Amino acid sequence: MKPTILIVDDEKNIREMVLRGLPDFTVVGAADAEEAVTLLDEGGVDLCVVDVMMPGTNGFLLCDDIKRCYHKPVIMLTARSELHDKRQAFEAGSDDYMTKPFSTEELQFRIKAVLSRYRVSSEQLKLGNVELNPESYELYINDQTLYLPRKEFELLSTLVKREPKVAPRDELITEIWGYDFDGDERTIDVHIKRLRKRLAAVQATIEIVTVRGVGYKVHHV
Repeated sequence: MKPTILIVDDEKNIREMVLRGLPDFTVVGAADAEEAVTLLDEGGVDLCVVDVMMPGTNGFLLCDDIKRCYHKPVIMLTARSELHDKRQAFEAGSDDYMTKPFSTEELQFRIKAVLSRYRVSSEQLKLGNVELNPESYELYINDQTLYLPRKEFELLSTLVKREPKVAPRDELITEIWGYDFDGDERTIDVHIKRLRKRLAAVQATIEIVTVRGVGYKVHHV
């Protein structure tokens, strides 16, 4: 059974191009956020391709809603390539980002890459007294439930999967923010700092260790 892709774009020609250009997927289209939510409520959508500039609810807000309420991967489209737009897309929880005009061939392999990451991340993970739920981005620790922002959850789950190995900084950035991320590399340091505070606050028995000049690893303490 082919995965179902939802394309959300107010430009009819873009929707039709994607409908015709993704032979490996079942594609459904929506012209705005309201139509998109209706289709998501019906179920069966595996990934959303969302345009940034739309009438009514913009793509950034829709992306945030999709991640929080439906837990689906999102690839964002925009006519602009400014760093600010890319940063805003990733902060909204986007899994990848493409600038118009784009080829459906490139969109197809990006979709496959994102879906592949999601299949791996859907596995239940546990280390020490920490259990990670990839469906809800929650941690279960000592009968406590801690919700993590998506990027923090992906960062921690990636480190747990690689334990006891070191995860190089560049590989973490590529895996979590995308191979063409050109933002500030210190972003990862900020996320690590937040994760350490959250884990310490709930007395987690795992620790994130900095391996100077290489990256990070996590271990049971």
